Amino acid sequence: MQSSHFGLDHLDQLLLQEEWGRLPHAELPRAERTDAKRRGVGTGGGDDGCAACPPELSPVYAVLPGLIRLITECTDRPIEKFRPTIKRMILEQLFMEVGGDSIVDAQQMMRVNLYVELTVRVLVRIRRRDHDTRGWADAPVTPQMFG
Repeated sequence: MQSSHFGLDHLDQLLLQEEWGRLPHAELPRAERTDAKRRGVGTGGGDDGCAACPPELSPVYAVLPGLIRLITECTDRPIEKFRPTIKRMILEQLFMEVGGDSIVDAQQMMRVNLYVELTVRVLVRIRRRDHDTRGWADAPVTPQMFG
């Protein structure tokens, strides 16, 4: 499979772009909404895989590979149960050190909920895609006797 410098599969990047375009950008400050429209974010603009995803999504790019591994290992838990973990991981990516103190930028803090929602949506779609490709079913299986 093809992967990028983000550590994400190309299909996962496309899912991220698609979900970013579907999210209402009403939570973003007005200047960022107009900037997103100008760049073509959410309108299908951009010619390569990363052009449509703005650089402010770097926290999502950073946490997504680890979260994909987590949901692959914990298939018995719904994605919604991981919401607090996702929020903590995104907050860890937003910390910066200023004068020896770890802080989160106030503008970034306003976007954390948007990042969490975006990440949850992408993980749900990735899990659904993986279930479909692996042929998983919810039907009970008859026990097999060996020996």
